[in-house]
Amino acid sequence: MKAHVADWQTRVYCVRIEPANDAPVVRLAGYPTDLPMSNGQVYLTESGYEFSGLDSTTTFASASIDLSGILQMGAVSRTDLASGVYDNARVYLFATSWANPVEDEEPLALMFWGKVEMVDDRYTAQLMGAIDALSQSAGRSYAPTCPWTLFDETLDGRVLDWAHSKCTGPRAAQDGPLLADHKVTGTLTSVTDQYMFADSARTEDNDWFAYGTIRFTTGPNAGLKPIQIKAFTAGGVILLHEAMFYLPEVGDEYEMIPGCRKTADACKNKWSNKINFGGQDHVPAPSVYSQVGRK
Repeated sequence: MKAHVADWQTRVYCVRIEPANDAPVVRLAGYPTDLPMSNGQVYLTESGYEFSGLDSTTTFASASIDLSGILQMGAVSRTDLASGVYDNARVYLFATSWANPVEDEEPLALMFWGKVEMVDDRYTAQLMGAIDALSQSAGRSYAPTCPWTLFDETLDGRVLDWAHSKCTGPRAAQDGPLLADHKVTGTLTSVTDQYMFADSARTEDNDWFAYGTIRFTTGPNAGLKPIQIKAFTAGGVILLHEAMFYLPEVGDEYEMIPGCRKTADACKNKWSNKINFGGQDHVPAPSVYSQVGRK
């Protein structure tokens, strides 16, 4: 049973979108005018936005809704959608009374921002229920490559959960590499395109930053999500797996961390961290253990 239910006679639905990064929170209300809450937060009128229905069941089946919007309205912009600002954002849906609006008065759903489709000046975002996490596979699989993520945090400061961050190991004799010891900063000296650019001041070995990540702290891409590095070559040339949203410019400042190819050799020779290697590099492949025995 719910602890509290909003007044059915003056019921109104509201949604709050909280990005995973430092982007501003978006607040929308299904009401003809902006709706100020008792805590001072103002929920903008949903003019230009439309929610599909929300289904509630007694099972553990995940709920999903669609949020359709018009990009010109301003609360959610085309640039933010395309650059991944709202990727994995938390979306809180609740009901309240327009006569006495209270934020999160009757919580209805916690959802995560999913796939976005943009057509002309409209977009549709799929919002998946938090309970959907229960339908994901759990446990480890045998594989020759290491399942852990290098370091215990990402370049943008997000601390990884236990299932991904065991590469560093316990803080004792099994210490692994720390992000703070390997993060570098620099300035671009040349730009080829949105995939490739260079910092001629870099003196690290060939391939050192491959599979690492980079993000910009100044310039048009400042504040956007880190992008994985595909290759790093002598002379400071950086090639990305996916394009930066904006074309970088000479003089843009960045921060970058190295990566790991997740092989036993890389763990041992590059990071001296074989004790925390999570792969099973000696397990035979299916083509070997499925062979029929013969004389």
